[in-house]
Formats: sequence, structure tokens, C-alpha cells
Amino acid sequence: MSRQLSARERAVRIELLRARAAIERQSMAHSVQHLSNSLTPRGLLESIMPGFRRSVRGHSSPSSMLLQAFSFTRRYPMILSMGSALLSTAARRKLRWWKLLAGAAVAWQASRNLRK
Repeated sequence: MSRQLSARERAVRIELLRARAAIERQSMAHSVQHLSNSLTPRGLLESIMPGFRRSVRGHSSPSSMLLQAFSFTRRYPMILSMGSALLSTAARRKLRWWKLLAGAAVAWQASRNLRK
């Protein structure tokens, strides 16, 4: 059943296979780039909170941000319980360290954003 291909047909077939391989390599590079972007801290935050990018860049109102925080705590109730545990009287002494760590993290992120 297999018929013999002429030299010209073989050359065309080889070029088609090369073009297909180039397209697949380009698609793979694009997928790797997309994956690396989604694994950044901002990408992970956007995967947890899908409206984060809109609210940050769109300058949303405080009420919409509050509603988004409420829906986030409804989706992940452990966040709310951890927050209440941090603010309890037993953990209040350690709260100062958490504030310092949070301030350092915010300052670090601000310095990174200013460099870009």
C-alpha cells in the first residue's frame, strides 16, 4: 500500500515536519513562560483571589475590597480563625513581632516595585 514518494514530495514532507516541530517548540516555550508567571507571588495570589488584579489596577472602592475580603474568608475559614487567634489576648504579646514582620514584608515589596 505504501507508495514511493518522489524526492520533491519527501522534501515537502520533511519541511512540514520541521515547521510542526518549530510550532510545538514555540508553544512549549509559551507554556513554560505562562507557568513561570503564574508561580510568582502575584500569580499565586491571583489564583486564590481572581479579582485581585482588577481591584489593584482598577482602583476599586473600599467597599468592594471589603466585600472581596469577606468572600475570601467565607471561602477559606481557616484564615479567619487564624486571624482571630493572632488577635486574642494570649497571642497579643507576639503581635508586635507579626507587625514588624508584616511591615518588613511591605517595605521589601515596595522597594521591589519601585525598582521595576
